[in-house]
Amino acid sequence: MRSLVLPSLLLTLAACGTPPPPAPPVVPTTTTVAVTTAPSIPDRQPHTLVLNATGSGDAMLNKIKYSIDGQVQEEGETTLPWRKSLSVPADGLPHSWELSITYTAGRSAKLEVFALYDGKEAGRTAGGGGGTGNTKMKGGASIGGRVNG
Repeated sequence: MRSLVLPSLLLTLAACGTPPPPAPPVVPTTTTVAVTTAPSIPDRQPHTLVLNATGSGDAMLNKIKYSIDGQVQEEGETTLPWRKSLSVPADGLPHSWELSITYTAGRSAKLEVFALYDGKEAGRTAGGGGGTGNTKMKGGASIGGRVNG
C-alpha cells in the first residue's frame, strides 16, 4: 500500500502549490507617425523685360535687333513708338540682353531707347537728328546689360 500512497501524496502536493501569477492584460498599442509636408511654393513667374524706343519729330527706325541670352531677333523698318516685351526665366541665373536700333532722323527728331525690367529702368540712351534744312541723319543707338532671373 505504501507504493500507492507516495504517488498520491506527490500528486496532491504538486496540485496544492501556489498558482502562477496571472498574465498581464494585453493592451493594444497604437503607433502614431507624424507626416509633415513642406509648404507649397507657387511656381515662380517669369520676369518681364520691356524694350522701348520712343521719340518725337521725323525719326524712322530702319532696323531693330534685340537679343536675350544670345537668341537674336530682328525687325525691319517701323515708326515710333516701338515696344517689345520679353520673358526672362525666374531661375535665379544671370541673363544678358541687348537692343540695337539704326534710324534715320530729320533735324528736329529725338529718339529715346530704354529698357524696363519688372517695371524698373534697366538701361537708357538717346539720339537725335541734326544737319540743316531737309537733311536726314543716319544713326544708331544701343543698350544692353544683365539681369538675374
